[in-house]
Amino acid sequence: MAGMEISHTSAKDMFKKCSPELAFRFIGNQGRTIATITNLSELISTLSEIPATITQFHVFRETTKDIFEPHLLDGPVVRSDLALWINYVLGDIELSRRIYDLGKTEKNAEKLRRKLITLLKERERELIDFIRSS
Repeated sequence: MAGMEISHTSAKDMFKKCSPELAFRFIGNQGRTIATITNLSELISTLSEIPATITQFHVFRETTKDIFEPHLLDGPVVRSDLALWINYVLGDIELSRRIYDLGKTEKNAEKLRRKLITLLKERERELIDFIRSS
């Protein structure tokens, strides 16, 4: 199965709820949390309900701050809060890479959201197939 850089246990964990303190929060324009996500399934179902511009903000943005490696900054850097969360909380580096790459290539907010939902559903199917075959 192409791009399956994840263990059987980690694949199963993608569908379990993470602890509330590790949940991903989509933040709206006024700084309020508009959605809280604890696993892959919730992410997929929530994306169609929140504004595309909010999705875009969390998938791809340029910033001058990098909370993980501030010593590496030499000008603006690209951040994907969602890709970081998927990598560090859900443990799926392959999906994280795919989201980061999508954010770099798609600049239209609505198209980005549609492509992201498709990407997440594809990964969900890959993970389910991987779990069943293991």
